[in-house]
Amino acid sequence: MRYFFLFVFSIWVFSSKAQDTDLPLNTYSYGLFSDWDIQAESNYFTTVKPISRRQLAKGILAKKALNDESDSFELGYASLESREYLDSVPPNSPALWGQLYEYHSDFYSHSSKDFDLHVNPVIVFEGGKENRTKDLLFQNYRGLEIRGTIDEKVSFYTLLNENQARYPHYVRNVTDSTLGVPYEGFWKQYNVTGIDFLRAQGFINFDISRHINAQFGYGNHFIGNGRRSLILSDFGNNYPYLRLQTKIWKFQYTNIFAQLTAETAGGSFGLLGTGSFPRKYLALHHLDLSVSDKLNIGLFESVIFGRPDSLGNGYRLEYLNPVIFYRALEQQDGSSDNAIIGLDFKWNPLRRISLYGQLVIDELIISKALSGDGYWENKQGFQLGIKYPDAFGIKTLHLQAEWNQVRPYTYAHQNNYTSYSHYNLPLAHPLGANFKEVLFVANYRPIDRLEIESQFLLAQYGNDFDSLSYGKNILKSYGLKTGEINIDLLQGNKTNLVLFQTRASYQCYHNLFIDLLFIYRKERFALGLQDFQSQIFTAGIRYNFGWRDYIF
Repeated sequence: MRYFFLFVFSIWVFSSKAQDTDLPLNTYSYGLFSDWDIQAESNYFTTVKPISRRQLAKGILAKKALNDESDSFELGYASLESREYLDSVPPNSPALWGQLYEYHSDFYSHSSKDFDLHVNPVIVFEGGKENRTKDLLFQNYRGLEIRGTIDEKVSFYTLLNENQARYPHYVRNVTDSTLGVPYEGFWKQYNVTGIDFLRAQGFINFDISRHINAQFGYGNHFIGNGRRSLILSDFGNNYPYLRLQTKIWKFQYTNIFAQLTAETAGGSFGLLGTGSFPRKYLALHHLDLSVSDKLNIGLFESVIFGRPDSLGNGYRLEYLNPVIFYRALEQQDGSSDNAIIGLDFKWNPLRRISLYGQLVIDELIISKALSGDGYWENKQGFQLGIKYPDAFGIKTLHLQAEWNQVRPYTYAHQNNYTSYSHYNLPLAHPLGANFKEVLFVANYRPIDRLEIESQFLLAQYGNDFDSLSYGKNILKSYGLKTGEINIDLLQGNKTNLVLFQTRASYQCYHNLFIDLLFIYRKERFALGLQDFQSQIFTAGIRYNFGWRDYIF
């Protein structure tokens, strides 16, 4: 694979002419951009995230063309986030000590023809209580974020945080059962029930040609227009990747080549740090077609591959071909890898309505599907959702509803070297497989700087019991399945989950938020276990860091 990277790099050296940086996932700009996409009827490519600051700047110009003065706060915020691509963002007067906060969005910045630099501290201090424990819940993140461009040819981004946290009991249950921490990677025990970890993220970005962009980095992606993704989400740890993105005419074509962690080792003390964890690999391509100003249709295919030994456990060169059908290649090697295909769509029929969805096919045998015998290899998932910005004519009231459903054993494979997972956590939906859920979201901004958001989740899933796999845990081999036929959705220990979350965030300065959060969560099991109920309240401040939901 290193020869492929060298080839791409050599092309960049001779041909790159422009630069761009991405907006970190889960930041405030994404909600604004989604609403503008629906209202402006400009049909942006919004499915593959992160999106670039240059794309946000284009959205600002399209939004301004609507001459809606009531959105001045949103436009002002987004303009600061993408000001290097706009000509109309005035600096502060005067800057602090003549050097700092020349713009509200940057602690320190410098701009010249050859070099553009933005430096910001990253801080999260949060504390709270849960009714199930006397321990204090907390998140304590401190770090630095740097982005910039050099010679108007290459852009870069880097983030480094040092962190300690104690998460709610239901989040810690994930770590206890998988050794994985949602959104994070390597961790150590801290004060018995807390964790200590570092977070690093970064990339370099350059244009290979006028229409083809390359990015080499360590981070993650999200593919979809909903709150969930059945294709690729950011629920797990960062990973090294090469992303190629081609935008031409009505197409956006994205290739992601990534190195993943097949499994980890450790215990209640944390993860072992005495050797490298085994690797596996991901190749994914997604084609987004703008059918009309209101309709986008996407096709995707991905493959996970790796070996549990050192023989042949490198990146398979055939998967580096950016324009080939992976499933056909996977068959040539005896169908040893895990290939998944599917489609997605986004349709904005009205300026206040957006419909979206996804279909994921792990395996499909049509004759077996039509027979109705519940054959285990019919493994699919689908998503259907609706967004309703400025609902019922109420400005800044945004409603959303989403349905997700995935059959048992979807994403699972023979072992962790081919399961659709990374660092012991799902690459797609947090619930894995063998579930159905409906998610309702209401977001309202009564005044410019105050955002109130409530989410209500109703889910059912079939948990494992005994030594068999009933299809929810994608880390378990499908060799442990309960049988060949009569595989039904929600089989196993049927569990009902109710989760309500409401959050109030006040932005007292650019990207400086004061957050209040309340969560009510209840799990009810059909077999054996007692109901699991939690009530959680937290408060904190957050500076230059996106909001993360733990809705599962």
